[in-house]
Amino acid sequence: MRLTGPASSLRRQPVRTQDQPWGRPGHVAVEICTENAEGVRLSARAGADRAELCDNLAAGGTTPSIGSVEAAILAAAEEIAQRRALVGRQWLTSPAAHPLGLRVMIRPRGGDFVFSSDERRAMVADVRRISALAEELSEYTRPQPVGSAGRPLPPAVELGFVVGVLTEHHTIDRGLLRLLIDAADGAPVTFNKALDETRDLPEAYGDLGGLGVSAVLTSGGAPTALEGAEVLRGLVDAGGPTVIAAGTVRPENTAEVIETTGAREIHLRCSVRGLTIGEPQRTDESLVRHAVEAAHAIAV
Repeated sequence: MRLTGPASSLRRQPVRTQDQPWGRPGHVAVEICTENAEGVRLSARAGADRAELCDNLAAGGTTPSIGSVEAAILAAAEEIAQRRALVGRQWLTSPAAHPLGLRVMIRPRGGDFVFSSDERRAMVADVRRISALAEELSEYTRPQPVGSAGRPLPPAVELGFVVGVLTEHHTIDRGLLRLLIDAADGAPVTFNKALDETRDLPEAYGDLGGLGVSAVLTSGGAPTALEGAEVLRGLVDAGGPTVIAAGTVRPENTAEVIETTGAREIHLRCSVRGLTIGEPQRTDESLVRHAVEAAHAIAV
């Protein structure tokens, strides 16, 4: 189903997740990093707010295949549909109404965040192809118009992108970032932990808001979110793109990270423990649930 008229502007205009009509003010959001559709499904089932889909987490995460993205969209949509069905007709007034955020990593390789001209073309092309796929699957990825409700119903899946692009001088690559945001067709764009490698992190953070970025993944320039807590709290207080605390966040320290940094969103892996680097990083549903319960127990 395609949107026409005013409702479609919800997808065309870059907006922060919490500004969308299905956002939950004050809610502590949990984002799970995974490298397959199964991980997206389990994250949704365990109550996570978002899943970041990557390939090759051993290299820090790279762009997944278009087939993996489609499988993840359908897996998330199935889980959300089941959640809404269990609630029944009252789902619009319950947390079951909220979509699962699905963020797709756009990164052609591991390593640094300074990309060649060929890599830049590949990144823009990947965003365009995934945006086109979201249009094809608009029944699941776009708000659905309803005649009498006065506002569109939220989609099952809120698709967005994760990017990180720097110049050789460790500043934001504004030109490439603008191209990627334009290709995203209004979907939310998160700037990844490349932010932690900038020469002046607070200045770079301030720039990102003006460039249309909706959120940032950061440990405050430190090895872990807890070590960078002071910087993270400063970014949160500054106001701008949503600060998602990332960097050695685990289910067992979720509450401490939230309370220490002031961030209302966290990002973590919940891989099955004991896996080697070369093995697929399967998601442990029980660990996701542990992190979600800890985050949602934090008083607003």
